[in-house]
Amino acid sequence: MDLLLVNARVLTMDRRKPSATAVVIRGDTIAAVGDRSTAEASAGNHARTINCQGLTLIPGLIDSHCHILAQVAAIQGLDCGPDSVSSIAELAQAVHQRAAQTPIGHWIRGYGYDDTALAESRHPNREDLDTVAPHHAVRLNHRSGHASVLNSLGLQLAGIHADTPDPPEGVIDRNPVTGQPTGLLLDMAGYLRDQLGRTSSDTEVEEGVKRLSAHLLGYGVTSVQDAGPSNGLSQWSTFSRLRDTGAIGFRTTMMAGFPQLQDLVSQDLQWGTGDDRTRVGHVKIMLTLTTGQLYPPPETLREMVEESHHLGFPVAVHAVEQEAVAAVAQVLSQVGLVSGSRGTPPDRIEHCSECPAALIELVRESGAMVVTQPAFIYWNGDRYLEQVEPDLLPHLYPIASLRRASVPVAFGSDAPVVRPNPWPGIYSAVTRGTREGRHIPEWSDAGTTGHDAVVLDALRMHTSAGATSEGSSRRKGSISPGKLADLVLLDADPTSVEYHRLKDIRSVLTILGGSIAWNEGLKEI
Repeated sequence: MDLLLVNARVLTMDRRKPSATAVVIRGDTIAAVGDRSTAEASAGNHARTINCQGLTLIPGLIDSHCHILAQVAAIQGLDCGPDSVSSIAELAQAVHQRAAQTPIGHWIRGYGYDDTALAESRHPNREDLDTVAPHHAVRLNHRSGHASVLNSLGLQLAGIHADTPDPPEGVIDRNPVTGQPTGLLLDMAGYLRDQLGRTSSDTEVEEGVKRLSAHLLGYGVTSVQDAGPSNGLSQWSTFSRLRDTGAIGFRTTMMAGFPQLQDLVSQDLQWGTGDDRTRVGHVKIMLTLTTGQLYPPPETLREMVEESHHLGFPVAVHAVEQEAVAAVAQVLSQVGLVSGSRGTPPDRIEHCSECPAALIELVRESGAMVVTQPAFIYWNGDRYLEQVEPDLLPHLYPIASLRRASVPVAFGSDAPVVRPNPWPGIYSAVTRGTREGRHIPEWSDAGTTGHDAVVLDALRMHTSAGATSEGSSRRKGSISPGKLADLVLLDADPTSVEYHRLKDIRSVLTILGGSIAWNEGLKEI
């Protein structure tokens, strides 16, 4: 039975037909877009009709950079963020309470602690955790995702002791007197994954991803690109299982971690392998400055990019600091685009957090797409205003400057580093506004282009540009005939509400592949 949506303000994100009032869905595909009379003529005789009551209809939002399994674990773990704890004493008390509820032999996992927001202005250490949870392995993940703290039992299980050398990409923090690990580990998530394996059961993962799906569909997110740098055969198996059981309620593109690339290729998993629900995406490469110098060094980075391209994969390179952004842009300029692979999307620079004006032309010349996170301005902007050098502030997440230079940009959340709700990020992309109502300076001249145009551009970065970033623009990203019927009916019109209301927008109705996946009580006629 066809599904007919009428009486809507349709923002199609299709520049050839930017607006409409009705949409016809046949099966999992959009069949027609236009006014009511045109749509009714295209629909079958027994079409099911939904009156959208004048609300705004947009394509399903695409989160182009997320860590799905980490977000699932965070949902189920102990909240250690600034909203929950303000000191190490409070953090320790929360761990103690969780230990009292957790069977011996199970890990205690905490997420989101921020050393700069704690009264002591330091990271917790193993002694802080040993005192309150001596019989449980404890792991607390920093809000950035680039640090963890383990207690003594956790370090023991991970095989980390005084004689353990630092891995090439990370740092084991040590007591300067004794040389013993303090429990603080920097950029060692991959190392810990290799040492510890999975610490959650299939049942726990399935229940967590169901909860995450409900959150995302309620925000209007219908597609997510998982940017895990350690993604390999095990993660592909997990995502495929979650798809087959119906637990995962959104479309998933899984990036391939470079260290696991050969294993994936050996099982005939190439870029684009899969279907519209679960598919293989870019190769994820981490480029960091944790050790004080670029890792991997530029010459090694170039070899990794060339190997990925040779195997038919585009790359998505993690680059936060301006030194890293410059290095990856230079390498991509030298290597060139993927050749011989039909429909392959552009290479990507993930985050591009620090990008002064002098770097923007280099980024443009690289041919890369930037996938960035304006929500960091919202959730972390007040801390940036206190801690970042004033001269650098205007160049944090410089979305307007990138767009003026014709650099293609798409948006992601990087959850669980920040929450996966896209709307605070859209708000900050338009306003440079923080959670506390302050503003990161120098947003450029965005206001002169008009409210509608600015908001529409931000919406495109979460829809059509998101589809381009993963190479699926022929199938999704706009409300156009022939594309997948992933649609979101919003409780407010983003192009007409006051700026401060952008961050609070929610979905009234979310449709995935022609089926209603989320409904907040919209009545049919």
